[in-house]
Amino acid sequence: MSSKKVTSDRAVQVISSPITEILGTTPALPGESQEVYQQGLLATIQELNAVTPLQIYLAEKIYECLWWMRRYENQKRATLIHSMAVILETDKYARGVSDLQASVMDALYANRIDDEFNEPLGEHNLTMETLTQKAMANCRSVFENLDQMIALNAKTLAGFQASYEVVVNRKVNAERLRLQNALMQRDLGAIENEPAPTEPSNGNKDKRSKASGE
Repeated sequence: MSSKKVTSDRAVQVISSPITEILGTTPALPGESQEVYQQGLLATIQELNAVTPLQIYLAEKIYECLWWMRRYENQKRATLIHSMAVILETDKYARGVSDLQASVMDALYANRIDDEFNEPLGEHNLTMETLTQKAMANCRSVFENLDQMIALNAKTLAGFQASYEVVVNRKVNAERLRLQNALMQRDLGAIENEPAPTEPSNGNKDKRSKASGE
């Protein structure tokens, strides 16, 4: 047990950038698995081959955007399931989550469509298809807001990805420019050191003229 804890703590230390440590961010919300978050973050850092503190920080931000997009998708699912449970509630004046709503939500989360679940469906003259359609119609405005947040995070993600590519390729581009400059200097030096062609002397010209006359 202790070995697993040491391994987990060590993994957190390896993938936590100095920038994040200074900011003191806590990416996982209450109820979320910090271990699952760290495992996904480690996989992202390894995939991007992030090494420097800035590269690791940008990799963290990229994964954070993905994590938020996952949150919004889970929220959409939870909203839909809650709406489906509310539709099947017979007591219109119930407050909070009733026993029936809790039972329906548990069945939907577990994808357990049994006789117990079909009973309230029959009371409302609904099928699973019509129940889903009605719940989605009720949640349309919530879905639109969540989709906007997902799109915003996708745009932010693209910006972080572009920044990461700049950081990673900066060293490669600098090395390429250094080699190009070295080649240019070498070529220029070769041109400057190349001996100039010499003109033949007058004596040689006279000899050639005399030979041609003969």
